[in-house]
Amino acid sequence: MDQRVRERVTDFITKLQETIVIKLETYSPGQPFRREAWTRDEGGGGLACTFPLLNAPPSGPIEKAGVNISTISGILPPAAIKQMSTAHAALKHIDTPRPFFAAGLSLIVHPHHPRIPAVHANYRYFEVLDAPLPPPDSTATPPTVIAWWFGVITDLTPAYVDAPDFSHFHNTLKGACDAWSDTAVSVYPPFKASCDDYLYIPHRHEHRGIGGVRFDDMDSDAMRTLLGRVAGAGDAVSLPEDTFARLSGQEALFGLVKALGDSFLPSFIPILERRMHAPVVPAERRWQLLRRGRAVEFNLVVDRGTKFGLAAPGVRPENVLVGLPPEARWEYCSELGAQDQDTEEAEMVSVLKEPRSWVE
Repeated sequence: MDQRVRERVTDFITKLQETIVIKLETYSPGQPFRREAWTRDEGGGGLACTFPLLNAPPSGPIEKAGVNISTISGILPPAAIKQMSTAHAALKHIDTPRPFFAAGLSLIVHPHHPRIPAVHANYRYFEVLDAPLPPPDSTATPPTVIAWWFGVITDLTPAYVDAPDFSHFHNTLKGACDAWSDTAVSVYPPFKASCDDYLYIPHRHEHRGIGGVRFDDMDSDAMRTLLGRVAGAGDAVSLPEDTFARLSGQEALFGLVKALGDSFLPSFIPILERRMHAPVVPAERRWQLLRRGRAVEFNLVVDRGTKFGLAAPGVRPENVLVGLPPEARWEYCSELGAQDQDTEEAEMVSVLKEPRSWVE
């Protein structure tokens, strides 16, 4: 296992953050993102890049955005390790606190225009260690990694159905997955299914958006299991062992995370640019705010990432809740989107009730 993965992940998310922020800043000339570094007493810190600046009305097509990175370390209590052990066999017999390292990039973009979807993404890496990390400039032997895994989610939250936009988004993500695997077996379908399942809002019986791709707790064993399941469901009964080895190693999984991270801008920017200058219809703004309200319900009631972040010692609530929209709306038993109506709003609700394929 490469002990330098944590440094390489940190380098990747740092560069990806800057690339995304610089691109998004081109849509609001003269109004840069606010950049704020923060530290955590328990270990580590991060850089929050948010838009717009404090007390400055946003200009351009983006109403609110956040592109944040964090690299933190600390101590996991036995209860947390026990919970994680359900997905990682190496942790099953550990009953004492252990150090951890986590790095990730989380982003959200809320466009002004109701016809441009909100987009969300998160790319992360986690390690459980046998000893604390030494200081950055130390020459001490680094600790042994007991368990490690990657996670990714990227998804669209639209207010209106736009099949070409949805197809572009999903085809871009599928292309990144297929280019990574370079085999007849595609990992995109199970990643899409995982994203659809995760974004379900039980009390509304609908999904937050039209999904994308998602995986979590992805280590070598998890990828081997997934590849075997996908291959068995297709024309091929099994994959050669060298294919399992090639795609399930730590380096390969880091490559998958990088491929999906690098696909963010190509998947979203054409959607943003296609409608950014179109006039806004006030009635559509009302529906956009109602759909944002449903997304808020998911974030605060369902999302495990929000719950984990708010419970993590030393993590600022502002960074956890940065994905919430700047404005949302709730109406008691609103008539908009009612399924007995032949409207675009009802069409959107129908799509959110039952996930569908958007790839060509």
